[in-house]
Amino acid sequence: MKTWLWMTPLLLLSLPASADWTYVDGGDGYERYVDLDNLNREGRRVRVWEVDDNDRPDHTGVTSLRSRTEYDCMTHMYRITHLSGHSSHMTQGEVVFSEAIDGAWEPVTPGTLGEASMQMVCDPDERAQAQSRSQ
Repeated sequence: MKTWLWMTPLLLLSLPASADWTYVDGGDGYERYVDLDNLNREGRRVRVWEVDDNDRPDHTGVTSLRSRTEYDCMTHMYRITHLSGHSSHMTQGEVVFSEAIDGAWEPVTPGTLGEASMQMVCDPDERAQAQSRSQ
């Protein structure tokens, strides 16, 4: 428990202070956004903050989820390294939960919002088009 209390301020410092969210796509009562301004690329891997913004809160009171997602652009795999739930839209309101995750690499399923996110962050042309649409 002491380790978690010590790590919490460091984790909060790693979150972007202000995000310029770019719309990816939506479906089934929520929309996906990515923060292209705080995208980190290391070789074939890209790390990005994402938000899934729900129409209404779930049974735990979470309306939006923010995740730190890492995509492997060559193998079409992803993993989540941080996840937080928020009581209001677009990560506003009370933080319902926040945790660092050592997520396993999983394949990106074709035809999903995950694939749309991966294409946007991995493909420079797609990223440039999305940024010009959001301005």
